[in-house]
Amino acid sequence: MTEIRKIDDKVSEAIITSGEYRVSIYTLGAIIHSFSHKDRDIIIGYDSYEPYLTAVGHIAEVVGPYANRICDAEFEMDGTRYVLEKNNGKNNLHSGSKNFGSKFWKIAETTDNSVKLSLESPEAGGFPGSHHAEITYTLTEDGALSLHYRVESEKKCPVNVTNHAYFNLNGEGDIKGHKLMLTCPEYLTVDDGLIPVDRVSVEGTPYDFRSPELIGARLDGAYDNCLVFGEEKKAVVEGKDYILEMTTDLPAVQLYTGISLSSKVPGKNGKMLFPYQGFALETEFFPDSPNRPDFPGAYTDSDKPFETTTVYKLIVK
Repeated sequence: MTEIRKIDDKVSEAIITSGEYRVSIYTLGAIIHSFSHKDRDIIIGYDSYEPYLTAVGHIAEVVGPYANRICDAEFEMDGTRYVLEKNNGKNNLHSGSKNFGSKFWKIAETTDNSVKLSLESPEAGGFPGSHHAEITYTLTEDGALSLHYRVESEKKCPVNVTNHAYFNLNGEGDIKGHKLMLTCPEYLTVDDGLIPVDRVSVEGTPYDFRSPELIGARLDGAYDNCLVFGEEKKAVVEGKDYILEMTTDLPAVQLYTGISLSSKVPGKNGKMLFPYQGFALETEFFPDSPNRPDFPGAYTDSDKPFETTTVYKLIVK
């Protein structure tokens, strides 16, 4: 069952219930407000939409047209240099003011177990062209939440869309005791600005999660890195009572363990957000791909829409 609840003139909430599972989506930023089994909500956030307007960390929003970082906030494409906003040191992060996650989306379509949101995004932030974006959230009775993105642009533009949800399978405490497995034989080393430098093997490094490992067992759990999938594109995270399986068709995932999570106002259940309270698995192309022809990436154009799907499945242990 899908229910639409109008909160005010700007924001509505779509609530999908499928069996024992429930997901709530705000039209602000296409934010995943909650994803729960019975009374266990595994998404970090706030009780209402207003705090998301000024929150740090891009919590649970759809990020686009280009998620992650672009070096020196500029890139060259077909002989033209495009200058973006520097909102992360000297770099551009998550598209700056153009970011889809800060915009008010509209509900385009619903079914018994899905909702499609759409956004008209005018040219801004240095990115070429206006965009039409869609995301369809579908929830199945066995706890699989599918995120299907479709992005079009009137001009050629690099694209790298993701969702920035922070998960905590235990519903409280930090996530360092969660056990993580990633089918990633490689990761990207980065410079001080977290711009990729080299693509290297995870063998013998703290980034080797090919076998399940506690998030906090190495580096004190501090991760903000792009890991490169092999033939299988999958993540498995285990908490006390639940397992989260993630699959995607994209070549990489940004593992971010909420190092800088914080809040000016209380989050859900009246508690302030704190570092390491949630982990993010941001499926993606490699960061800075417009400046790196050796990196996989994609572009939209007037006759070339882009589509991708990521699925998060919540499993009761």
